Amino acid sequence: MIDATPSYRCKVSAGNTRGSLRLGMRRFRVEVLEMSRDSFCVRLPAAIAKKVVVGKKSKLMYQEMLWSVLCTNKWIGESNHVDLELKQLDELISPKLKRAPLSGKSTQVAAIGQTDPTLPVAMLGAFVLAILIMPAWGGQWGTSDRLCALVSSTWSLLSGLVTGK
Repeated sequence: MIDATPSYRCKVSAGNTRGSLRLGMRRFRVEVLEMSRDSFCVRLPAAIAKKVVVGKKSKLMYQEMLWSVLCTNKWIGESNHVDLELKQLDELISPKLKRAPLSGKSTQVAAIGQTDPTLPVAMLGAFVLAILIMPAWGGQWGTSDRLCALVSSTWSLLSGLVTGK
């Protein structure tokens, strides 16, 4: 026969203690002190702790997860605060997991400083099309002289801006 052992409780680091306990229609801020695989230990002001009844269900929101919990124990903490032991009954909101696409390939995420080369390549292709190919097509359309004049005037304008002449 396998004997069940009690869960090991871990202290919650200082930055991760914020939670909220829903009692009826109201939510109260609590501080999660310890947690294990099946329970939480939370601290709240004594005035609010009077509303909590041992053996009554409530809802605890902690780290973007909503839990249905049962108050199993209540004792006086430090400086006008009460500590509650809350047993996890059910996980009401499961974590949102992103599913991979059917092709089995995950989407790539660019690291900081990396850019997508699609736009510069498309701009270069458009530039080559406008400068090299359009005048040749323009000869068939009868607009070759206008396109060449437009390209040469644009080039001379840009060179004048860069050199300052």
